[in-house]
Amino acid sequence: MPVNIISPQPWTGRSDPEDGPNALRLHHLASKDDASRALIGFASDAGVARNKGRTGAHTGPAALRRAMANMAAPRQATGFSDLGDVAVEGDDLEASQAALSDRICEALSAFERIVVLGGGHETAFASYSGLAAAHPGKRIGIINLDAHLDLRLVGENGPSSGTPFAQIRELAPDTFDYLCLGIAEESNTAALMQRAQDWGVQTVSDHALIADSHAADGAIAAIIDRCDLIYLTIDIDVLPHFQAPGVSAPAARGVPFDVIEYLVNTILTACKTSGTPCPLADIVELSPPHDIQDMTARSAALLIRRLLFS
Repeated sequence: MPVNIISPQPWTGRSDPEDGPNALRLHHLASKDDASRALIGFASDAGVARNKGRTGAHTGPAALRRAMANMAAPRQATGFSDLGDVAVEGDDLEASQAALSDRICEALSAFERIVVLGGGHETAFASYSGLAAAHPGKRIGIINLDAHLDLRLVGENGPSSGTPFAQIRELAPDTFDYLCLGIAEESNTAALMQRAQDWGVQTVSDHALIADSHAADGAIAAIIDRCDLIYLTIDIDVLPHFQAPGVSAPAARGVPFDVIEYLVNTILTACKTSGTPCPLADIVELSPPHDIQDMTARSAALLIRRLLFS
């Protein structure tokens, strides 16, 4: 089955011409030819279905764009490009991941940062693969904001939304450098926690971040210091279920949105001040059919706005 590439669609939204030329919203800044940042979508349910989760992530990229469209544009923002979507048809996950990886690799030659809109967390394997192909030989630090480690081994059903970081480690086990922030003990089996320990994965728990938003500051600074590039991946199910009901696996506890926003800002600021680029980020696991009044999409859109313009 050929991979389905969907061309970018026109962005629409509210306009306020009576307020003058600075009354811009994000839909006014989309698809700018001279932009330094870009979005690309990965419309996929296959990984979530294989991982026995609640499907619906296939419509995530479209819902995220809608949630972003009417947000006020930052002052002096220069716009961003929309590169369309790679859409997974049925269970054709692996070919679609390869197509997304190729498009990311190509786009990174033209843009300083790409933000990928998932899709389930199977998006991460394609994201990382594209970044690694664009920067061969570079040490890539992975920072994952997530309730789950997603270190399951690939089983008989093939790769899934639960396996991306185990797959990434297979690509380069000697340089695998993974920091997971917000993990919930009750959402990760003892086997996964032991695997993380055996593989040198660093973690900061949801309990720690709830008690102290600065609990991960040292680990963030350390991974940025020792790596050449940072890949930031945000699973929106890291938020509490009442802030993010529209995900494949809602978190019973979760890390509050203000803490997640602080972590994203800390990572991006540290990358900028240290000179370690963060050329790739993604946000995954939005499941619009399970969302309530677009609450989850709106929360995710705030983070995407920060990723595009910080």
